[in-house]
Amino acid sequence: MKKRITVCLLTLLLTFGASAQVNLTGRVYSNPNIMTGMFNDFEKKVTKEKSKAIAKAEKKKGRKLTEAEKKELDEKIQKEVIPKLETMRKGMVIGITVTFKSANELEMKNNTKISDEALKVAGVSWLKRKAMRAALAVAPKTEKSPYTVKGNLIIYGEGKDLDTLKLSDDGKKLYGEYRKKDNFELNRTK
Repeated sequence: MKKRITVCLLTLLLTFGASAQVNLTGRVYSNPNIMTGMFNDFEKKVTKEKSKAIAKAEKKKGRKLTEAEKKELDEKIQKEVIPKLETMRKGMVIGITVTFKSANELEMKNNTKISDEALKVAGVSWLKRKAMRAALAVAPKTEKSPYTVKGNLIIYGEGKDLDTLKLSDDGKKLYGEYRKKDNFELNRTK
């Protein structure tokens, strides 16, 4: 019995020790546009909203919509919503590359490009667009940061300004969060 407990404890220690000792030095994870996944989610929302619009119209009319009415509603969505979505998709690019420089320092490069037209379509006011352009102009493109590894979590930053990335079990993907609500994925390139 004592041998089993000792073997189990030893196995647990070795398992935790191995996961904590992942050497990420030299690894590079990248995604040329993290917004792509977010726009795919938006398309799903458009489909959901279309269903809601049909249900709302049916409730208002007190009957099921005819195929012609459904087609008209669909054409309206195709004419108004989809072009806006395409403008935003083409005009908003946020590329991220994470390079692990050493066992405790990473470098994060971002390539952010947002067209004025995409911001207009998104409903951003002139003043906010101007402020965003100014902020992007002075924002650093490359940041170096210390990091620590705890299991599959990579905690980086300094002081109270910490952020977290999650490493996939196979080490081929790195997951993060953008604006506390949108998830993104980086693929290992090196």
